[in-house]
Amino acid sequence: MIPILVGPTGSGKTAVALETARLLSAEIISADSRQIYRHLQIGTAKPQGTWAHDERHPLGRFYDVRGVPHHLMDFLEPTERYDAGLFSRQAGTTLQKLLQNGRTPILAGGTGLYLRALVDGLAPLPPRDEAFRKRLAERAGKEGRKALHEELSRIDPESARSIPPNNIARVVRAIEVHALTGRPISWWQKEKTEPSPFAFRWIGLLWPKEEMEKRLADRCREMTRRGFLEETETLIKKGVPPDAPAFQSLGYRSAIDFLQGRLTKQQFQDRFVLETRQYVKRQMTWFRANKRIHWLPIQVPFDPIPLARALVSSL
Repeated sequence: MIPILVGPTGSGKTAVALETARLLSAEIISADSRQIYRHLQIGTAKPQGTWAHDERHPLGRFYDVRGVPHHLMDFLEPTERYDAGLFSRQAGTTLQKLLQNGRTPILAGGTGLYLRALVDGLAPLPPRDEAFRKRLAERAGKEGRKALHEELSRIDPESARSIPPNNIARVVRAIEVHALTGRPISWWQKEKTEPSPFAFRWIGLLWPKEEMEKRLADRCREMTRRGFLEETETLIKKGVPPDAPAFQSLGYRSAIDFLQGRLTKQQFQDRFVLETRQYVKRQMTWFRANKRIHWLPIQVPFDPIPLARALVSSL
């Protein structure tokens, strides 16, 4: 039974996963759509690590975090694109190689779509049409994101109810799939998919609402204090364009608005906290809909060690 540790941004998954890996002598496969990027350390809360090369390891190399091998983390340039399909294939291959060589894997992350793609399989959707997507992006720039979401509501009300207007990437993809196939993406997602051959145990970290909101605000302030704005500025100066895929990560667009003079530092901080809380709310809505998740209630003050023990006991 392969554990999948989930929870919203800032819930302590990294610390609990590390302690669990130590208890099980395991390796961690990251399911975080932002920690895949190199050079985005502070803004993605990526654990500090170094790349290790080991000919004896079945994968040859891994991202080492305090002695625990991590996979699918810190391997992509900020300008490169990644999606649930790629994650599903790469995570599946990684799982297979680790298990075949007697190693214990743990999946940990907050990107629910990636995990669902791995566990339940993906619908046979068409590839991206870059010209069509460019036209939609230009429309969003002229008419606003709400206009695209209203179009999605007309052609696929079911998807529109589950995709917020500000998630422009998913809105564009849903409209694109309808245009290319004549059917809504919600129809395709109900088509037969091929689930993973592995058995999984879903475990989630559940915080009291008030404590979680305070934790998120403290986290955002600490990330700013540690140099989130400076990290963003450095990437821009190195030539990473403001519309790079990596900058879709939480907070980076607001950081760019600050750097370009559209926000004061206090306005940036307030928006960063608000966006983070809204994102966590969407994550929890998604996770609560997954009835397979066994929730571990968090006790304050937060201590990852008993949570890791409880996780291991539940396997």
